[in-house]
Amino acid sequence: MTENGRPRFLVRGTRITLWFVDETHRLSAHAGGNTVMFEVDTDSGVLKTRSPFSTVLSFAPALIDQDAWLTEFLLRAPAWTTANGTLILTGDRTTIELQQTPDRP
Repeated sequence: MTENGRPRFLVRGTRITLWFVDETHRLSAHAGGNTVMFEVDTDSGVLKTRSPFSTVLSFAPALIDQDAWLTEFLLRAPAWTTANGTLILTGDRTTIELQQTPDRP
């Protein structure tokens, strides 16, 4: 993950996880604190999110800030592409690369 051409590090012990539910056009995002859910449209290589809502649990300020950073990034309609099982989100001088993992039952 990079921001403004430099590595961006997450809070220790956390990672970004995204879940897409194609049938309902929903995206859930988690960056170590609360989970944020969006309506999503993935057409045209752009991840268009809207109507965010979130769990509201108490976390350390660093996790709250990290959640807000990810939510703001996703609301800015980053471009998306895939390569070799990696989802690459790019927008506003930030790039996030996520490895695809198998669905869990």
